[in-house]
Amino acid sequence: MMEAVRQWLLSVTAAALVLALVEALAPEGGAKRVCRLAGGLALVLAAAGPVAGLLDGGAAGQAVQSWREEAGRYERELEEGRDLFYLTIIEEETAAYIVDKTKEFGLDCEAEVTYGYDEDGVPCPWEVTARGAWTQEQRERLERLLEEELGVPAQRQHYEEILP
Repeated sequence: MMEAVRQWLLSVTAAALVLALVEALAPEGGAKRVCRLAGGLALVLAAAGPVAGLLDGGAAGQAVQSWREEAGRYERELEEGRDLFYLTIIEEETAAYIVDKTKEFGLDCEAEVTYGYDEDGVPCPWEVTARGAWTQEQRERLERLLEEELGVPAQRQHYEEILP
């Protein structure tokens, strides 16, 4: 690494010396201005060229690329954790909603909701398990509630009857 820095400093110094020599020898007027412009561009290229090479394929560039990949991986893991956290909250809130709605028609039950993703990748209530004691009419009403309001079809509704 120190050798690369040494080479870089030598090339910038050499370009600056050549620029100073050409500028001193150039005649006054337009030719001197063109020499300054060309020399300035050459100095910029001499200064920036090795830096671009490092970032393009050198060891430093590979390290930067590795750090970027690792940061991307951590970001994806955080997003997945956040999504799982939100889904857990939504599942709990949906279960509480079901319990509250069933109390309106005189049913005391517990509910467990599992979320899944539809064909568009949107999270939706996928499966519901209800536990409680109910009459046939209350269970039918609960089945309709789950299907109409939450979109959970009867085949993904599970019932565990708890006798009083």
